[in-house]
Amino acid sequence: MGRIRVLIADDHREVLSALVSVLEDDPRFTVVGTAATGPEAYRAATEEAVDLVLLDVHMPGGGPTAASAMTALRPSPVVVAISAESGSGVVEQMLRAGAVGFLTKGRVGDMLPDLLVRCAEGEVILATPAAAGALRAALGPTTVPSDESPASVVHT
Repeated sequence: MGRIRVLIADDHREVLSALVSVLEDDPRFTVVGTAATGPEAYRAATEEAVDLVLLDVHMPGGGPTAASAMTALRPSPVVVAISAESGSGVVEQMLRAGAVGFLTKGRVGDMLPDLLVRCAEGEVILATPAAAGALRAALGPTTVPSDESPASVVHT
């Protein structure tokens, strides 16, 4: 894989600047654009060849609406959500909108570039304490095939 072409979308100027700085300092990435709103991010994703979009969940026009629009593009970029809020509801919404990653601001630190590379390579990365609850909600209740009782699945 060549350099990962990244679009960074965040409405907080300081956060956006820090994210750009971290990714520009990593030889695995090329930052091809920035945006402060969901519509700006969508427009940039249609104008540039973008491999990955790092998308702030709570910026104007961001969140699930922007993620859905970008994952509908062909070819579609990998969408990784980033937010200070990490409740299972918002994580579930972003997963349902097509995001393959959810990173909590202030928790990923130096791991950010590595986590983004893993997402670009096809992994789902949920670096948030609410990941388990969000996955359970997004996937719905689990069922056991009718020919197996739960007791027969769990061997002690």
